[in-house]
Formats: sequence, structure tokens, C-alpha cells
Amino acid sequence: MSTAELVQIDGLAPITKEDRKKSKIMLLFPPEWVPTAPYLALPSLTAVLREAGHTVIQRDINIGMWDHFFSMEFLIWVKARLGMQLKGLQENEKAGALTEREMNQLAVVEPAYELDVFDLADRAEDAKQIVRGDRFYNAELLEGALNTFRETMAYISSAYYPASLVFYPMESNLGYRPGVSKEVFACLGDEQVNVYRDLCNQLVLPEVSKEQPDV
Repeated sequence: MSTAELVQIDGLAPITKEDRKKSKIMLLFPPEWVPTAPYLALPSLTAVLREAGHTVIQRDINIGMWDHFFSMEFLIWVKARLGMQLKGLQENEKAGALTEREMNQLAVVEPAYELDVFDLADRAEDAKQIVRGDRFYNAELLEGALNTFRETMAYISSAYYPASLVFYPMESNLGYRPGVSKEVFACLGDEQVNVYRDLCNQLVLPEVSKEQPDV
């Protein structure tokens, strides 16, 4: 077949920037990352998408989570959650129907419920101000703030027994193996240990509802 007989196929016309579909995109950086070391992939992706003409809303759920956990509002909510759990456990105890796991849970929930949550919340709020201001450079004050964060996470963990939620290093354990798909899906529906369900309802979904992104 000669060159003249070759079938010619017209290439697609290049899509111009003006012809591209523009979307409203919400990018969420997930929780459980070191709050002092921001991850740069999300802002890099944001820059690329905006250059292409898309509207991008960027939300750092990780730093939002820590801010939320160490707030008066959330810690009072945890207190109420502990109260509901304690009531059910005490009723089972009176009926002589406590399982071994419930006995262990009661031993954790009861003292946590008695803790002065207002004092803890005040100290947690002050600890946030320490790490955000000039007091950060005072080693003694910084150590105290970090210890307050750890104490607060232990308090929150008691409401999600037997989960262990840790501030730093990032070693939170919900009792499920992250490398096993079946357990990952089971964890999604576990309201007892999965604090991230509540985090999603309290932080993420309101933002999605407010912004109404396409993606």
C-alpha cells in the first residue's frame, strides 16, 4: 500500500482551557497525622486543580480533629457518652448480667465519668494556645501541654473502650487490623470504638453540606 493510499484519521482537536468542564472539588486531608508536620500533597494537588480552572475547597481534617478533640464542646459530649454507657453497665451489674468485657469496661468508664471535665477542657484549651504561641518555646510549659493532650486522649479513649486513642506518636488502635479488608469494613460500622464515625458526623458532613461540592 502506497503512502497515498493510507487511511488518514484526523486527530481530536485539543481541548482548550476554556472548553474544559469546571468542577467544585473538596479535598479532605484525613486524620491521624502528626499535627506539627503538615503534609504537602494536598496543597500541591489544590494548586494543580486551580490552575486548570476548578474551584477547590481544601480542608485539613487532621488538624481540625485535634482542635475538636481538645475543645470544651467535644469533651462535654464525651462526658455525656460516658454517662450513657455507665448507666447501661450499672444496670447490667445490678442484674448480675455483666460479661467479663463489660466488667473491664466499667472499671474504665466509672472513674473517667467522675473526672472534672471542665477542668480538663480548660487545660486542653490552654494547651492549644501554648503550642500556637510564644509559650511553645518554654520547654516546661510545652511538656505540660503535651501531657495534657495525652491525658485528654486517654479520657476520650475511655468513651470508646476498648479502643486506644493516642496523641503522639500516632499509635491509635481501634482493635481491628488495618491490613484485613473484612475487619476494616467491620470497623466502619462499630459505633463503640470507631471515633472517626463521630468525627465525620461532627466535622466532615457539615462542611460537605455547606459547600455542596461536585466531587
